[in-house]
Amino acid sequence: MAHRILPLTLALAAVSLVPAAASAQIKPGLHAARAADSFGGVNGLGGSLQLSFPLLPLDLFFAGEYFFPDCDGCSFWGGSADVHFTLPVPLVTPYAAAGLVLRNTDVSDTSVRTGGFGLGAGVNLGAVGLGAYAEGRYEFMDGSGDQLVFRLGIRF
Repeated sequence: MAHRILPLTLALAAVSLVPAAASAQIKPGLHAARAADSFGGVNGLGGSLQLSFPLLPLDLFFAGEYFFPDCDGCSFWGGSADVHFTLPVPLVTPYAAAGLVLRNTDVSDTSVRTGGFGLGAGVNLGAVGLGAYAEGRYEFMDGSGDQLVFRLGIRF
């Protein structure tokens, strides 16, 4: 009997050691944003898409915002594409972020589109089926328009 159980036990142990297939996880989200420097500080709303790779300590994060400046004929919007370098902490995942930024500012008949580089830090909070994130970042824009941006959002 032992000669039958031993091969079965070894086969089950070998199967349990085979890693499961890893695939990227796509997580959409919504967030409130605050651009601290443009228009004397302006609030906005935005959306995001995060691609997480379970076997790597990084995420790809794409976000876009539309801000609501308090002036007639003004608009301010933009987006970013970032890499989040994560630390594997259960339920709370801190990260450092770096990426590219594009912002568009319209005042009266003048439209200015600037690009730049953003650096920041944040935290992802995980729960079953729903998560949250908070982030602060500094955007180094070409020419003028450097600014501090905060995001607070939920992820589905």
